[in-house]
Amino acid sequence: MDKSAEKAAQKIFDRILVDIKPSAEEIQDTTFKVNKLTNMLAQTVPKNVEVRVAGSMARGTNLKGDADIDMFLLFPSGFSNERLVKLGLEYGKKLVKKEKGRYEIKYAEHPYIRLYLDSIGVKADIVPASKIEDAQDMKTAVDRTPLHTEFINSSLTSRQRDEVRMLKYLLKAHGIYGAEVKTGGFSGYMCELLIHHYGSLSKALDSVSKFKLPLIIEPRFKNEIHDEDLSRRFNSDFVVIDPVDKTRNAAAGVSHESLGRFVIVARQFVKKPSIDLFYRNRFSSTKVRGLLSKFLTNSGLDTFLIESKLPDKSEDITFPQLRKMGRLIVDHLERNGFSVYLSMPVTNGRRGIILLMAPKQILKSRMLKGPNVFVEDASHRFMEKHKGAMGFTVVDLVLYALEKSKYQDIKSVLRDLPSRLRSHKDINLSNAKVLVNKMPKELAVDVYAEILKKTTI
Repeated sequence: MDKSAEKAAQKIFDRILVDIKPSAEEIQDTTFKVNKLTNMLAQTVPKNVEVRVAGSMARGTNLKGDADIDMFLLFPSGFSNERLVKLGLEYGKKLVKKEKGRYEIKYAEHPYIRLYLDSIGVKADIVPASKIEDAQDMKTAVDRTPLHTEFINSSLTSRQRDEVRMLKYLLKAHGIYGAEVKTGGFSGYMCELLIHHYGSLSKALDSVSKFKLPLIIEPRFKNEIHDEDLSRRFNSDFVVIDPVDKTRNAAAGVSHESLGRFVIVARQFVKKPSIDLFYRNRFSSTKVRGLLSKFLTNSGLDTFLIESKLPDKSEDITFPQLRKMGRLIVDHLERNGFSVYLSMPVTNGRRGIILLMAPKQILKSRMLKGPNVFVEDASHRFMEKHKGAMGFTVVDLVLYALEKSKYQDIKSVLRDLPSRLRSHKDINLSNAKVLVNKMPKELAVDVYAEILKKTTI
């Protein structure tokens, strides 16, 4: 980024920071609540259990109005994981009973408890974990989190914490912030590591705009290497080695789509710094049906909604299954000669939807690719198998059969899905509904948001 672009970028960053950085009053209020909750927990748990604050609030990188409060109950090493989880949940419930609040049991690698305490107006996740000094001693991945907080707090300046906030906001605007499976984006910790590694947001964006894969980033040593052997060892072509655990890829949850989007956004900003890149995908829910209808009309595409009921399980479990089923359906359509432009999994409560968008297609015949004509046995078997074909032809020494299509349109393929594709774990195709060019009112917002995310960079 040249000097004039750097100057323009800094003006934009300073302007955005006014919108996204918590005010002194908000920080003071949240700090008061955290300290109050810390004292409450300290009085609830035994003296050998340490109460420690983690998350973006503890690191000073939270956005305005979005202070996630994570409280870790750190047990001595002698406790088994099963016992510390059991006790941690009991301590959380005990505090809720005392303060007349409420709680939810949540699940990550192991259960934790989310407290809602009206007495101090706070929502917080209480996570039981083992107290460790080195990641090698961890029993589960959550044990590592306090070490992340220690590293970031010892590594980032005040200005860099603000630049983490701006990076988070930029990624949010483009739908690629968040490590949950549904998003496949950049976690808060990843944002912190990138700013630490590159030193500033403008340098980070400049570097991201020039990414070449495979790429291994080592934030602890501020080093980058292009090593295919190391890439294979991590089973990824984009690796950010966790500074507190050299065996972990902190970028493991970042999908290729999210990484690709980030590279394009970075290129756009470096080429022409613009505040507009930080404010995207905003729309009024009252106008969404009209916006959706306009998009579909202008695209000229047919829409297909395949809806099935989801079980009462975590979205981190059901969403990957929904996405995989979508890929299987697209593969099945393409094997039958149909093109699909966009495929998107969408969730709405307990409803799992696979949205397909495709050009209007009527197929009365299709070309089936066979073997090379010089592979005599294979060619003979291919012609025998398709002896009812309308004809055969050779293209670049490859044999093809022209035969009548079993399905004339995508709708007929989808109706036949239950007999052609097996249900995938929790996604039951036998009970699925198929809607063609129809959009239920209650799904419009979720569908349009997903289309915007998929088609806007």
